[in-house]
Amino acid sequence: MARLTVLVVDGEENRRKELVRGLAGQAYEVIAAATADEGRRFAAGLKPEVIVAAAALVDVTDPLGARGSDPSAGGLSPTTILLVETKAGVEVPAGVLLAEVEGLTPQAILHKVRTVLLGRALGLGSDPFLGSLVGDLAALPLFELLPMLQTAAVTGCVRTGGGELSLEEGEVIAARVDAQRGVKAFVRLARTAAGHFRVMLGQPPAARELFKDLLSLMALAMEDQDKYKEARSRLPTLSSRPRLACGDALPPGLLPGQDEVAAAARRSRTVWDVLDRTEPPDGAVLADVARLIEMGVVELDAANTAVRIVTDSTADLPTELATRHQVHVVPLSVTFGRDVYRDGVDLVPEAFYKLVRRREGTHPQTSPPAQAEFLANYRMVVERSDVVSVHLSERVSHTVVNARAAAKEGHKEFCRLRGVDAPVLEVVDSMQVSTGLALMVLMAARMAQRRLPAHEIRARLEAMRPRVHLLFVADTPEYLARGGRLGKTQAWLGGMLGVKPILGLEEGEIVPVDRVRRAEAAYPRVVELLKQRVDVTRPVMVGIGHAVAPVAAVRLRSLLQDSFTVSEVIENEIGPVVGAHVGPGCVGAAMFQPTEEEQPLVAPVTDAW
Repeated sequence: MARLTVLVVDGEENRRKELVRGLAGQAYEVIAAATADEGRRFAAGLKPEVIVAAAALVDVTDPLGARGSDPSAGGLSPTTILLVETKAGVEVPAGVLLAEVEGLTPQAILHKVRTVLLGRALGLGSDPFLGSLVGDLAALPLFELLPMLQTAAVTGCVRTGGGELSLEEGEVIAARVDAQRGVKAFVRLARTAAGHFRVMLGQPPAARELFKDLLSLMALAMEDQDKYKEARSRLPTLSSRPRLACGDALPPGLLPGQDEVAAAARRSRTVWDVLDRTEPPDGAVLADVARLIEMGVVELDAANTAVRIVTDSTADLPTELATRHQVHVVPLSVTFGRDVYRDGVDLVPEAFYKLVRRREGTHPQTSPPAQAEFLANYRMVVERSDVVSVHLSERVSHTVVNARAAAKEGHKEFCRLRGVDAPVLEVVDSMQVSTGLALMVLMAARMAQRRLPAHEIRARLEAMRPRVHLLFVADTPEYLARGGRLGKTQAWLGGMLGVKPILGLEEGEIVPVDRVRRAEAAYPRVVELLKQRVDVTRPVMVGIGHAVAPVAAVRLRSLLQDSFTVSEVIENEIGPVVGAHVGPGCVGAAMFQPTEEEQPLVAPVTDAW
């Protein structure tokens, strides 16, 4: 990795010396200046890649003249970090970073600077507080990120997907996900991690428990993932209940590993539970489960799911979350010219936004699943379960209309399929989209896991519906205008003036809520608006959604966690159907505050891994 040149311009002698000493110790080439004039001479003559300057010494709109450098000269423009006592009221050009330093030691400031320097070297952005690097695994997969961190000899951790990897000099020394640790956790995280990640420098959060090098760990994870896929294809739903065919006694002659899996099956509610109760990686365990079934040692009883939740792809539920909660997802369609894609099946968010940029003159069209598609999907589940079908707002799409029609048309057929009693099929208009719909679907699935009947789940969802608050910030008004959500003149003027629209839902309809002149002001304003809608002294559930804007999503999440008592956060990527209307760069937050009576019904079910 090339050695970066850093110019430190600071009138506080002690702080300047500590920054220079600390950065030089990390093998950066460091030049120090005590005045703005001296800093300008060094900046002009030495062309440093990074400038760290006390805001009190420089013009914040063009620190040391660095922003006026000639881009035709090649390379990146300098990264500029301004040290300010407080960010309040400070406006800077795009690309200039503000580091709040009031009350911080030189070592704490150094940590912020080192984070930005590492981000520049790796091509990653930092969070708003310059405390971590932020990215998206859809753009930079875990097995590309980890070798980069190894090359940079990073010590600290990577946090993603509910899990954490501890790093020491670039090597992974510990792993945690769910209740798992060690090799099993690393392999599971490699298979399931999605969405945002954060890289944090500093002391590793866990002591060494992994003793393989990174290449060996990655090879093991890839091998186990192949085992997992192959075994998964031979098994029904992993929510099936395992039991020993011969009672509680383990049969003789089991191979090492098979005996542990058989013993776990004896005391587990689901195959998911078997994975959690055993030490080997998930793929190896699942392969043993499949083999034990073929040997007649283990049998699977059909999942005892009295109520199944059905939704549509605009919920933008992460795949692992939908699978874990047995949520059945019906895709909408996205059309680019003559090309038709199924949302979330043929077209995932990352590929969609690349298409949007590539086909700039073609606005994608979206269409709901036809009544016949709902009929086919309901047939898959009504034979064994009642159904609660939860969909995006009727004022945004006819999806829920087609779902209702299918439920009505198929009633007699569904009764024949069930054979014993008539299935209950409840269709619910969530009056939400994307992250707001995801929260409602997740709460419905948890109530189903707690064995609430379908009619009660519907009634509770409809009671909760007005208290699910969704606000989102569009990066540009352009897509809202294309989709008819904003007048073309308003959109043009907004784009010219740099206005960021804040939108929300009222009675299921997307409406303008507010607008701000700067991106930096948009997310604090979202927090203020949400504070007006809930009791800030009581816990809330939060959903964060973004359209290829992971850094902004982390900023909004941090602000919400600082301002509310957040009991749980789910994160999702805004998919093609909603993304067609809001465009790339959009970030939103959904919030729900359960009553004391609702709280235990919508909290995570601990044995439903």
